[in-house]
Amino acid sequence: MVLFRGDVKCKSLQRRTSISVILPSDNIHFLQDSEEIVPQPYRTLYLLHGLYGSDDIFLANTSIQKFAEDNGIAIVIPCGENSFYIDNEKAHAYYGEYVGQELLDITRNIFPLSDKREDTFIAGFSMGGYGAIRNGLKYSQNFSKIGMISAALITDDIADYASDANVLRSRDFYESIFGDLESVKDSDKNPKYLIDRCDDIPDIYMACGVNDFLYDKNVDFYEFLKSKNIDAEFVEAPGEHTWEFCDKHIKEFIKTL
Repeated sequence: MVLFRGDVKCKSLQRRTSISVILPSDNIHFLQDSEEIVPQPYRTLYLLHGLYGSDDIFLANTSIQKFAEDNGIAIVIPCGENSFYIDNEKAHAYYGEYVGQELLDITRNIFPLSDKREDTFIAGFSMGGYGAIRNGLKYSQNFSKIGMISAALITDDIADYASDANVLRSRDFYESIFGDLESVKDSDKNPKYLIDRCDDIPDIYMACGVNDFLYDKNVDFYEFLKSKNIDAEFVEAPGEHTWEFCDKHIKEFIKTL
């Protein structure tokens, strides 16, 4: 396994931003005197962190590096700030465009990553789970599978949020990200809106703990998918909104790729 950490310059954000990249190469087992060669170009998972995170947070809180090596898959983790991975026109911070297209172009130019849709996947935890479904649908020509772990599917009731000192419940915070909250439901910031307008929906995998504060929102979205006759996998399991749950179920998602 090879780990690269650095920064790239991107047009979508008008600045440099950090990324972490895990490659399943150099799988040398010295004690066994053996070596595993993963064929190139690599299948690739673009993995999105949650609120308050950065590109190194999966490395610190999960065993994703070893699991990527064991499963012969490359993983690209961008830094999404607290952007919900959508386009903020006023700030010229087009995070949706970045993770949906430009990041793929950048990393494929640097690393031996497959450019085939069937080899390219997007997933995330919490805010990153929302970013994965939003951009996996909006840029569905690029991704064949979407993984949502404890996804922050807040767009149905975001317009009802009030002023609050806690960022998670702050109307001012969400307005700074999403803009006019009253218009979110009927825009491409709403995954349900995108589902109705996506011609080639990627496979969808969902997992959420039954004690997670986002559980009801995930159940609602899964029921919406079923009402549209969309075949999605939803794993309900004991657990809360924790890294332990994320670590277990992002691995389960990778097993399906």
